[in-house]
Amino acid sequence: MKKLEIIIESVERKKVCRILDEVGVKGYSIIDDIQGRGKTGPKYAQDLSNILKSSLIIVVDEDETIQKAIDKLKEVFKYYSGKMFLSDVKVIE
Repeated sequence: MKKLEIIIESVERKKVCRILDEVGVKGYSIIDDIQGRGKTGPKYAQDLSNILKSSLIIVVDEDETIQKAIDKLKEVFKYYSGKMFLSDVKVIE
């Protein structure tokens, strides 16, 4: 199992979710208006217009499904800023 964390401009959230659905991801969680600091400096949700806000999408699924998602999402990241983080995960139910 893999966990894919996707930070993307909120305006592109629907496109990312559509790709996740297309590749067969079973589910995901979305956290809107995330805040943080990267190489371009701090980014605080309350200081930004809606167009500049970011969302965090967390996906846990089978390795193959996550890889399909990454391959398709790379196209989105050619045009929009964001990051993807991949890690191994053990699901405890």
